[in-house]
Amino acid sequence: MKAELTGILLAVAAVAVESGAQLLLKIGAAGGPAILAPQHRRRAERWPGAASPKCWIGLGVLAYGLEILLYTLALHFLDVSVAFPLGSLCFVGVAVLSKFFLGETVGRVRWLGVGCILAGAVCVTL
Repeated sequence: MKAELTGILLAVAAVAVESGAQLLLKIGAAGGPAILAPQHRRRAERWPGAASPKCWIGLGVLAYGLEILLYTLALHFLDVSVAFPLGSLCFVGVAVLSKFFLGETVGRVRWLGVGCILAGAVCVTL
């Protein structure tokens, strides 16, 4: 069980990093931190290079590289029939991050879908 738990934790870490990568790429594609919610925009604009979309895109690409490493490690401990469905948790992570950092509206139906994905991922790991 310990090896499986390690694999699950690595897969969840990979999902968290991938969700962050999506956010970074969105910021870069939108032209920089102006897309962020005001409280996060002020913090982000203090970073050197934050105004450059290339910086955000580069960070997103690096995050994807880290995600690949974490997911590959997770596959060492998990069956792919467990690890791959856990990847759907990225939908959960992106919804939460986009709501919190970008101020996007996430309606009830979307939250219901996110809840279904979360429940399905739990069922797959049991």
